[in-house]
Amino acid sequence: MAVLTGRDLGELAVLLAERAAQLSEEIRAKLGEAADTVLASDHQWSDAGSASSEAGLELAEAARDIVELRAVRQAQARIDDGNYGGCVQCGGLIPLARLRAQPASPRCVSCQEALERGRPVAA
Repeated sequence: MAVLTGRDLGELAVLLAERAAQLSEEIRAKLGEAADTVLASDHQWSDAGSASSEAGLELAEAARDIVELRAVRQAQARIDDGNYGGCVQCGGLIPLARLRAQPASPRCVSCQEALERGRPVAA
């Protein structure tokens, strides 16, 4: 497990809380924009198709934000249960600099790179 000071954990907890709030706002806005776009079309086929396309993009962006929000909430849960700062794959330390840059990071750099390259990661 990463040796994080109470100050480090507090700083990272604040970053996670701020990001969770920001993502929640963005998700609500995107879902509202998607609904507004569809409802604002004047029901002509050309407008409906364009509105549907725009709404689809807004929904895709909201879905991406939902995935990130889940990762943030999982990181918050790891703080609560004392497992934050350790790689969920290999149990190694996640460097403080990585956590500051990506507070929701569940993996160390090596395991994340292996995952992204489609290679098996350490268990």
